[in-house]
Amino acid sequence: MNILIPDSWLRDYLDSDINPDQLKEYLSLCGPSVEQVQKTHNDYVYNIEITTNRIDMASVYGIAREAKAILPRFGKTAILKPIELPIIEDISNKLPLEVVDNDHLCNRLLAVVMEDVKIGPSPKYIRDRLEMSGVRSINNLIDITNYLMLELGHPSHVFDYDRIKTNKLILRKAKDGEKLVTLDDKLCQLTENDVVIDDGTGRIIDLPGIMGTSNSVVTDNTKRIVLFIESNNPLYIRKTSMRLALRTLAATINEKDPDPVMAKTVLLKGIKLYQEIASAKLAHNIIDIYPKPRKATDISVNIDFINKRLGIDLSKNEIIEILKSLNFNIKNYKDKVVVSPPSFRLSDVNIPEDIVEEVARIYGYHRLPSKLMNGNIPIRHKSNEDVVISKTKTMLKYWGNTEIYSYSFISSKLLNKSDLPVNACLCLKNPLTEEFQYMRTSLIPSILQIVKQNQHYNNHLSLFELAKIYIINNHSLPNECYQLVLTNQNSFYDLKGAVTGILQELGIEDYLESVTNIPDFFHPKQSVILLKNNDILATIGKIHPNTTTKFEIINPLFIAQINFENLIKYYNPIKKYNSIPIYPPVIEDITLKVKGAIKVGQIRSEISKINKIIYKVEFVSQYKNNITLQITYLDKEKNLSKEEVKLINHEIINYFS
Repeated sequence: MNILIPDSWLRDYLDSDINPDQLKEYLSLCGPSVEQVQKTHNDYVYNIEITTNRIDMASVYGIAREAKAILPRFGKTAILKPIELPIIEDISNKLPLEVVDNDHLCNRLLAVVMEDVKIGPSPKYIRDRLEMSGVRSINNLIDITNYLMLELGHPSHVFDYDRIKTNKLILRKAKDGEKLVTLDDKLCQLTENDVVIDDGTGRIIDLPGIMGTSNSVVTDNTKRIVLFIESNNPLYIRKTSMRLALRTLAATINEKDPDPVMAKTVLLKGIKLYQEIASAKLAHNIIDIYPKPRKATDISVNIDFINKRLGIDLSKNEIIEILKSLNFNIKNYKDKVVVSPPSFRLSDVNIPEDIVEEVARIYGYHRLPSKLMNGNIPIRHKSNEDVVISKTKTMLKYWGNTEIYSYSFISSKLLNKSDLPVNACLCLKNPLTEEFQYMRTSLIPSILQIVKQNQHYNNHLSLFELAKIYIINNHSLPNECYQLVLTNQNSFYDLKGAVTGILQELGIEDYLESVTNIPDFFHPKQSVILLKNNDILATIGKIHPNTTTKFEIINPLFIAQINFENLIKYYNPIKKYNSIPIYPPVIEDITLKVKGAIKVGQIRSEISKINKIIYKVEFVSQYKNNITLQITYLDKEKNLSKEEVKLINHEIINYFS
């Protein structure tokens, strides 16, 4: 994520004579990447990239704290100024408020009631700073919560006290189907996995950590407020905000687990701002529910361990100095240090390697010695999967087919048009659009859609796609399987020839043909399944007219759906050598009149068994019940006479008569 920080705001907490360009350079070398410094009126604005694990830097104070550690490494003075906080004295609870979290849904909850607030525009310095940071100014009551988030890095929320009907804030899980209307008037339907705030009447008044609701927001008539801060469970925030597409800045920060200790500081600073800017008065003591404060884990690391990984020899004192500048607590032993990270680094500093990384970046990656790797480049041996994929794609390319790529996600509309069951597909909880809602279990729907979109440019499309499909695996990640799909608009036999050619090149033999259990999107009378050991190798056939009509495909379309995992399984790289025949073959065409629905493949198989000198049987054409075949006769020991061939021809005709 990127944040915008005005230089004048940063100087509230960083005392240094460094100029903006130098600050950009030094921070980028050892800390967050400052991508740009832009001059705006009488100020400068830093555009800073914050990595996901360093949410502690996503604020003005966080950057100042980081600069305090980095700038002295470049000979620049840097002093971190303290946060000015009010002294809060105990008062009578004039306005009652109760915060309830029986299920411990939040790590920490803070709240305070204030009265006699005056709503109006924020002071110019707050408006300017918010707008330079990319946040729109609304009014002083709301602007203060945004100001606190940008300055100190922890989101907060303000309620209209008088719109909380029972003076209770009850955190609970939502009920399936419950609805709320957010501040931006978006209607959201919730599930039992969402955390909400209830005002004690069953009415939802907040989606904590993400966005407030329209029924509890401050208005022009607000006189009393509740400043509320919660340290949320980041998993709840991430899942809810993604599913409901509510990607607010507050949600982006809260899902990265900001420091619960800083939450109290934010509340106190908020009280100070409301008193100064909105003339607010405390009407209730601070409520602070923090049942299980986080404890730092000591990390023991040897000095030699650090130096070996950096490739340099840093002194123990320098390592300790670096770690102390980052607010780590250090226990010094003879040949090691025991490091305890500060509260704002508990999420990302857990192991000795994390300590090495902190030392390395503050010391300066640019100062570490650069050495090229030496040695032989390891040779990667190709797996059968790599070989079969490469061979297949090369074959299809040189046979005149065009490779396509499609998305792994498809819509329910596309599944229904293809006669594929929607409930057999994994459904995404937070799809970008309805077009990408389901993970595909077949490449057929996508390729049918592509044929439809391109048929007006070419009426004989020969396409193929080799990609993964995703099969539901209960209570686990889906099974990812390779599938190959080919299209042809010439004839069934051209397509079948391509498939059998692939099988031949991959050394797959002795497969059978079947016409049972044909998928619904294939024509039941013009399709075939190739099987080996009861494993389906491929389904080849004409797409059912109902399906082509749904997709508005004009010309007949033939498709082969190949279970590529089985091709990999039965791949045989060993080639058989057949010597070149000494004697020439005799080739003759023969036309047979067959009765009923007899498969050409079966006829060819039966003919091959009639005599051992029948070398090859190939299909030529078919007209009604007349099938023309080309038969190659070959005897490896002598020349064949016409009489011998004629006798076998008669034998074939008699067999099928």
